[in-house]
Amino acid sequence: MKEILERLSVKPFSVVGHRGAAGEKPENTVEAFKYAIELGVDIVECDVRRTKDGKLVVIHDDNLKRIAGIDVKVSDLTYSELREVRIDGERIPLLEEVLDVVEGNCGLFIEIKEPETTEQILKSVNSSVSKTGWIGFISFYEEALVRVKEWNKNLTTGLIYSKPPGKILDAKRIGCEFVLPKWYLSTEKAVNFAHRLGLRVVSWVIDDEKTLDKALKSKSDALATDFPSWLLNIRKELL
Repeated sequence: MKEILERLSVKPFSVVGHRGAAGEKPENTVEAFKYAIELGVDIVECDVRRTKDGKLVVIHDDNLKRIAGIDVKVSDLTYSELREVRIDGERIPLLEEVLDVVEGNCGLFIEIKEPETTEQILKSVNSSVSKTGWIGFISFYEEALVRVKEWNKNLTTGLIYSKPPGKILDAKRIGCEFVLPKWYLSTEKAVNFAHRLGLRVVSWVIDDEKTLDKALKSKSDALATDFPSWLLNIRKELL
């Protein structure tokens, strides 16, 4: 079994640090990933976009307004310009920096935010890491995940969705190994259906008792959270 799938098989559920640990440290920063790894998460998740000069950087939004108070698009800045931006004192890292931090320490979900960057991301991963079994490529965009499988059918992919009726059949059709529904779509019926098709289920974002209760009842395989310290403590109590 691929290492990333083993990390999605921890009982009673695997813990995924969403954007590292977005509720506890500046999201998508090296500090956030190091923190989540030290806590003992099974997987961390990051988002990738491309700068004006073609560098792959780890950031969720296409605009800096929410995280840094600057109303400018990531794609309109060179990487040297972006390096000057700070998120609560932390800078926006390159994808290769995050790969270096995570490699061998836990699993990694790389969310492809821009389908046109897929091949560049795959090349970067291939040249930056010794093996890819601990990486899962995820996206809302089916075409990005199809491209990943065309590049190497042995790479692991997961389809993200947040609107009903969900995309379990679509994920199976394009060869994904898992699905990532928003928490309210992770019903017991949906999870059972995904499992019958051989797909694991990663529910997001589980940040409070309400969303946790639903995810536990549905028996989702993994829970993505902004507060990994909280969720890891709950998992310990359930063991």
